[in-house]
Amino acid sequence: MGKMAELYCDECNSRIIEETGRYVCPNCGLELGAVYESSNYQLGIIEEPLKRRKTQYTAIDNQLATVSSLGSSIGTIKEYYFKDTYGTSLSPLKQEQFRKFKNLYHVASAVKGKETMHRSLTIMNKVCKILDIPEQVNNRAIFLFKKYKREFRKEINNHVVLSAISLLLAVRESKNTCPVQFKEIVQTYSELGHRVSGKKIISLMQTLNIKLPSSKIRRSEEYISRVSYLICSHPEIKERIEAKYKIESFVYEKILQLACFKILAKIPNKDRGSRRPYPFAAATAYTADKLFAREMNTSSAFTQKLVGRATNVAEFTVREHSELIFKYNHENIFEEISRKLNSNFS
Repeated sequence: MGKMAELYCDECNSRIIEETGRYVCPNCGLELGAVYESSNYQLGIIEEPLKRRKTQYTAIDNQLATVSSLGSSIGTIKEYYFKDTYGTSLSPLKQEQFRKFKNLYHVASAVKGKETMHRSLTIMNKVCKILDIPEQVNNRAIFLFKKYKREFRKEINNHVVLSAISLLLAVRESKNTCPVQFKEIVQTYSELGHRVSGKKIISLMQTLNIKLPSSKIRRSEEYISRVSYLICSHPEIKERIEAKYKIESFVYEKILQLACFKILAKIPNKDRGSRRPYPFAAATAYTADKLFAREMNTSSAFTQKLVGRATNVAEFTVREHSELIFKYNHENIFEEISRKLNSNFS
């Protein structure tokens, strides 16, 4: 936008003013947009605008580091290419000089006295990246970690285990948004070389008197979206879907999710017994594909081996659970799905 004096309302032709970071009309209330400020922040008064001194400005990065924000004097942790106040790149000699300053002083001073927290959060961020944890869940886990570290400073004997607890709590709070298993979290920490086990997590939770957000047992419905994604994104299964059904894998993923919910709705909880919800969800997806192939009068794209490989569930477990699921009447479950997707699968 131009200068404030040149902005006028399109509706009532009144002069536009700046209010709480937005351009608004004081007469009719029309909002034109946000006020965007320069990334350079002035620390002093400029007497001659054309002769700016570097000491008067400092570049503030738009997104500081998650774990330890380094301020603004030498940028963020991962920034190793430096510019002056005019945005001009420094000379190679100056670049090397500032890199040395940053490595020797700036990064070290940012984590000095906080090495344990920095290491624990770095490990947790790696786990979140491997498990595709959403950013909001990751941020919630960081908040919980800092909260428990502050409240139980003396009782904590393993900060890496505390980070696993924080991640588990954040995942459980998110419910269907992030259906990650407790087993997956422990296994990922172990694969990264850290001594995190289920017993250690439960023991520390009992010591700190930390309870999960809900004592309710997770249901298979909560894992349907994750299972469908894992199966349909598997390269071999993806090729089979497109070859046999002549539809894109991402479209079939939505169909598979709807079919799984329809199938699970017919199976009461008491009949599921003590079956674990995640493997049961994988078997439900396998059953849904069998029923869909029957509707299409073709062979199914899924096999027990491929489903087990994609979801990390034993092949015999998929076979055993699917036998129970097939005992129920699943006729015409694709009619409502067909109407919802505006398609005809008959």
